Amino acid sequence: MIKIRSIIFLLFCPLLLSACWDKNEVEERGFVSGIAVDLANSPSMININEHPQPQENGKMQLQQDEEILNQNVDGDFTQNNNDKFKLTQQLIVPSGLGQAQNSGGNTMPAFRNLTQTGNTIIEMNRDMIKQAGRITNVTHLNVVLFSEAVASEKGVFADLMDIFLREKEMLRNVKVAITKDHAGDYLYILPENEKIPGMYISKLLENKSNLEIAQPLTVGDVQSLLLSKKSFAIPILNIVNTSTINYSGLSIYNGNKKKIVGMLTGDNAKGLNFINLKDQTGTLDIKFNNHDVTLEILKINSKLSLKNNDKNHLKFKNKIDVQAGIAEQYGSLDIMNEHQYKKLKTELEKKITEMTTDTVSLLQGNMQTDLLGLNTHLYKYHYSLWSSIKNDWESGQHYFSKSNVKIDVKVTIEKPGNIIKSH
Repeated sequence: MIKIRSIIFLLFCPLLLSACWDKNEVEERGFVSGIAVDLANSPSMININEHPQPQENGKMQLQQDEEILNQNVDGDFTQNNNDKFKLTQQLIVPSGLGQAQNSGGNTMPAFRNLTQTGNTIIEMNRDMIKQAGRITNVTHLNVVLFSEAVASEKGVFADLMDIFLREKEMLRNVKVAITKDHAGDYLYILPENEKIPGMYISKLLENKSNLEIAQPLTVGDVQSLLLSKKSFAIPILNIVNTSTINYSGLSIYNGNKKKIVGMLTGDNAKGLNFINLKDQTGTLDIKFNNHDVTLEILKINSKLSLKNNDKNHLKFKNKIDVQAGIAEQYGSLDIMNEHQYKKLKTELEKKITEMTTDTVSLLQGNMQTDLLGLNTHLYKYHYSLWSSIKNDWESGQHYFSKSNVKIDVKVTIEKPGNIIKSH
């Protein structure tokens, strides 16, 4: 009896040990690292052959990609005069990831870019499969880029994002950014320390050590904001050279107008972060006693309150508490001196107040876009008032632009820095 049971068990073992019938090898998949969306008539401004690529064996493929990118009607990349969009996908080449460059520089590229034009993302993606020779997979997607020209057309950004949100394999933590010019060009910019541009851009967007940089915006964030019809800021990038991309500020998306209505850069972008963010760090330069002083911003806390609930004369107060330390100084500043400390503290408060006030003026002026959190504050703490004005907040009666917003900045300097007098 025991022998019969053993034979039956052995007969069933092969079924338990059988391999997956539908497996796909990694080399047979087209993993997408980055996606860029442009208008169809948007020309590429780069020359791929000028890029500092460390791969001789891959040079031919890069040249072929450039031909596909730049041609209009011939070859695999076919463009109809009525096409509206241009889609660029960056595919990861697994065989090029693990290779170390030898003395002859003969390594394979770790990515390949494909481009197609059309009127829908689905249409372009299907045509692109003909070029890729394999089914594309977005489970390793790092970033989705939209050119400023695309995002400035009413409703287009939201419609395109809806397509990505419908993709069943799309992860919600994929980062989203706007580019100043042709978005497809950014997927060819490659620094020496990265093998795949999509990964480089993703890491760039994660940087929080500059006051001009906002929190990374993800596909999941965009979905939530679009569903609530809120206005929001999107990171905007620009190309510095053939191996460097710079984070240049914030594009302002108006939820009511459904398009990009402007951008904040420099002190204006910093001002918005002082108003909205709590865990942002960075440095701020001021003039003190005719000398340059660089202060490190250690912590930011802001608290918004409504002071007048008359909808025609709304008054808000935003109290901003800043903790800072001296990072670098020139001259004879002695922070341990109470008089010097108070003067420096006052100068920093004045600087931050000017920055934030200018930002408020820009948002309430031509942009007419609430990124200050006033609408959200009313919804949470003054719902009845919010219900009566929500349809006229950024349009109609423009209650947002009519509101009075007072900025109250308080600074504490905790780190004295170098207190030795230099002269």
